[in-house]
Amino acid sequence: MIKVEHAGVEYYGANAASLLEMGVPLDIVTAAVAARALADAQASRRQAYAVESDPLYLEWQYDQTPEAEQAWRDKVAEIKARYPLPAEA
Repeated sequence: MIKVEHAGVEYYGANAASLLEMGVPLDIVTAAVAARALADAQASRRQAYAVESDPLYLEWQYDQTPEAEQAWRDKVAEIKARYPLPAEA
């Protein structure tokens, strides 16, 4: 959902086309869409890290083996590839 404030009015939950129809300037809509895409990617990464890579990190910290470290680093790289940040896409 996109959240935008323009000319003292707060718009929440509208899509880009609706915002443009309501008179919100294109540059503000574009910035809001980009901010939403970034927030979505960051949230997806955060969740994937917690579920998938954090346990591997803890295992590496416990074992201190190169194999455990590589498994953790590989998982982090996989998550970053799966959820690229908008500037990386």
